[in-house]
Amino acid sequence: MSPLRTILLAISLSLPVFDRVQAADSSPVENGFGIVRGPGYAFFLKAPEGWVIDAASGVDQGLPAVFYPKGSSWSESPAVAYARARPRTKAVSNVEETVKVAVETLRAQGNSGYSAKLLKTIQTSDGKEGLVYRFSGAKTGDIEATVYFVEKRTIDFVTLSCRSEKVFESALPAFEQLAASYQFQPDKIPVDPNKQGFFQDGTPKD
Repeated sequence: MSPLRTILLAISLSLPVFDRVQAADSSPVENGFGIVRGPGYAFFLKAPEGWVIDAASGVDQGLPAVFYPKGSSWSESPAVAYARARPRTKAVSNVEETVKVAVETLRAQGNSGYSAKLLKTIQTSDGKEGLVYRFSGAKTGDIEATVYFVEKRTIDFVTLSCRSEKVFESALPAFEQLAASYQFQPDKIPVDPNKQGFFQDGTPKD
């Protein structure tokens, strides 16, 4: 895993995120789908064409769902994606504040040229709008894009992490396909706030 990918995962995990992930037994599934869920949220995602969903490799890093091209792996692929959710708080209640925290954290860690810009707005298959931000300027040269979906209690997001500009441009269409599959699932939100979140093909088990 690249240094920037590790840094950004550390930032993600340092935020007050709700995921409590249990290990999954399933192997990577090409074009697989499932639901990421936890206290206050549940959302559907489907791996884009030519990519797999992996419900096991990211568990140790608190990631209930990771995605990468078929034939590669979470640790070695030059392009990967992952999904998470964080609670909306008084300090960070919208996308702009979430992006600001990420940029400030990377700059504080020595990436003085790190920046983010709004790349585009996408629309999911059920009409939900997501804001896509592009992050760049890190010493490693890695490039990220994150799409954010604001819900009542959480900000749900999916991130693409690439090791070069060329890889980023090549992976962006697949990432947008992944993001467009997002569907919030209020009827799947766990009733028990201590219920572990997880990602599973099909409908989550109780």
